[in-house]
Amino acid sequence: MTSPVGNNHGFTLLELIVVVLIIALVMGVSYPSMERGSSILNLQTASRDVLNTFRFAREKAISEQASMLLIINRGERTLELANILGEPMRSYTLPRGVYIQSVTRSGSEVNDDVLAVRFAPNGNLENVGIRIAAEGGRRMQIVSDPLGGGARIEPVWEDLK
Repeated sequence: MTSPVGNNHGFTLLELIVVVLIIALVMGVSYPSMERGSSILNLQTASRDVLNTFRFAREKAISEQASMLLIINRGERTLELANILGEPMRSYTLPRGVYIQSVTRSGSEVNDDVLAVRFAPNGNLENVGIRIAAEGGRRMQIVSDPLGGGARIEPVWEDLK
């Protein structure tokens, strides 16, 4: 059956192709910025998780009145809390796309792949800094306060220039 000439009830194939091309163009342009935003969000989340791991290690050392070790493994992108005998208690792995760029101890960069940070029973810890980075190039650093025993997140100043 054919429809009368003035009674069109649909879209032509050309119109559908144009709409699909417009949608593909918008997605192609917006995807890189969404990916960048996702990597920044992963970096911020990871830096808070590393900070919380520092805080948990300190609280555990104080509450159990025993030294605790935070073992930082750059190659595996993990932080592992262990007692002084090295028995693991808790582990954290950085999310995909986030890695440990560098670790400093007392202001000097440590080139070892694995580093153990000691948390004393009174809450004190070594002067340690962990710089983590996302694949997009953004970086954050977690810096310990050896006297107060705490830690804080700081931006990497070179990234802000």
